[in-house]
Amino acid sequence: MIKAVEPIEFSVIGAGRFGVFWGNHLCTYYPTSFFDVRSETKKKIGSPARWQSLKQCLQKDYIFLTLPIGEMRGFLKKNMKAVKRGAVIIDCASVKKPVLDWFEEYIPEGIFFAASHPLFGPDSAREGLRNHLLTLIPGRIPLAHYNFLIRLFSDKLRLQVLSMTAEEHDRLMAYNLSLVHHLGRTLHRLGIVELPLKMAGMKKLCEISQTVMNDSEELFRDFYRFNPYSALLRDNFLALFKQSMVR
Repeated sequence: MIKAVEPIEFSVIGAGRFGVFWGNHLCTYYPTSFFDVRSETKKKIGSPARWQSLKQCLQKDYIFLTLPIGEMRGFLKKNMKAVKRGAVIIDCASVKKPVLDWFEEYIPEGIFFAASHPLFGPDSAREGLRNHLLTLIPGRIPLAHYNFLIRLFSDKLRLQVLSMTAEEHDRLMAYNLSLVHHLGRTLHRLGIVELPLKMAGMKKLCEISQTVMNDSEELFRDFYRFNPYSALLRDNFLALFKQSMVR
């Protein structure tokens, strides 16, 4: 008698704004469960995905961590011994080198991991995921599991998957996230959205400002705390800004 193959199951740990958005797309293809330490988040999910306990979510086949970067290390240190053997841990953080270092330190043998960063969010991908970018960095993961992730992201979610080193990712994200958020939040404090007259260039700046303000202050601060390139880029930008000032 041939034994039936159990269906692949996902979990999303960290049901914040992005986590709910991500899980709602994943559950179109595979059974997906949510967990978040903030129990009130359960009321906001509103999708076919289930709300389950942390213990249950750690027993899934593919476990997506959509936690704030500042909480990641503590979560790994506390919970990785409870993960099912053979499971794959995938983060979605905007900083890669520190996360991969933590994975190496805290994830036991027999549990696999890869690092991903979806380069989009609920705002930029509100019309759908097709052709949006996602970086994927293999860590300790069998080829069959890695190929499964490639097929999931490319064939099912219709994303463009990019491969690069963790260091190159973090350097590029200093421009794409740290600098853009720094500018957008500064423009917000200037009150440009309230201007009664906006030319085309100013309207684009307003869009940037409004988009970054949808993300948490915690996310913004974590760029600088965990990405070493962010502070270097900020200092270089400020130096060049002073050089370009009209005297």
